[in-house]
Amino acid sequence: MKHSNNLRIRVVLALALPAMAGATDAAAVEAVDRFYISAGAYKANNDVTLRRDSASGTTQGTHVDLKRDFGLDMDKTESYLEIGGTIGRRHRLKAFRYGHDASATRVLERDLVIGDDIYRETAAATGDIDIDLLGASYSWLLHHGERSAFGIGLGAIRYKVSANLAAALDNDGEIEAVASSISESHWAPLLHLEYIRSIADHWRVGVDASYVRKSGGKVSGDAIDLGVKAEFFPWEHFGFALRYNYNDIDLEFEHSGHRDEINIKNRGPQLVATYRF
Repeated sequence: MKHSNNLRIRVVLALALPAMAGATDAAAVEAVDRFYISAGAYKANNDVTLRRDSASGTTQGTHVDLKRDFGLDMDKTESYLEIGGTIGRRHRLKAFRYGHDASATRVLERDLVIGDDIYRETAAATGDIDIDLLGASYSWLLHHGERSAFGIGLGAIRYKVSANLAAALDNDGEIEAVASSISESHWAPLLHLEYIRSIADHWRVGVDASYVRKSGGKVSGDAIDLGVKAEFFPWEHFGFALRYNYNDIDLEFEHSGHRDEINIKNRGPQLVATYRF
């Protein structure tokens, strides 16, 4: 997934200009918005490791760190989009999407076992990866006052990971070449909690947490998603938010011919513009 800085700037300005044109001093910020849309940038630090066991099951694959072993550095700024709202006073919905991608070439510094192939030390290696995260949550607001709200509910995150790895080694004039393609996509249901509080006329803070653990079956593992945010609304319908997000997923996929294990950790600040009404 490729995103440009120009696109992010245009999205933020598109949200900002209508609100700024008719800006007036905001009244006290409510704890929960009737509807909102947020767009901006996510400065993410990503760590991705994967393992593929041999088809026979007799050989365990290497835990491959894509940044260290293949030079796939995904620590960069990507676009972020979130929409949400409240139905009545008790039902709160939100959805978000963001992604990361990278490609690189380098010389391997150790032997790697991926499936039935051995990626030899000193081989010239290439790799690319694309990660797309799509999430949604529903909260039943057990408490909903003018200045604070607390909810509990269910959420889900879809992690879609595609990686292509290859290496070639010149062994006395004979080229030893190997290649692997790993593609996994899975929805992980999450237990979701959130708390929001208006702390001043223009300020609002919030925390949210989601967790799931699943054992057995073709897909097993656990996932956790944590976030904190501070929002500032200098105008009634338009403002800015600074958030920090931490996400950790560890999943195992059982296939007829092989077994994959993927661990993804991403964390970092998000700066977004929000239009609400």
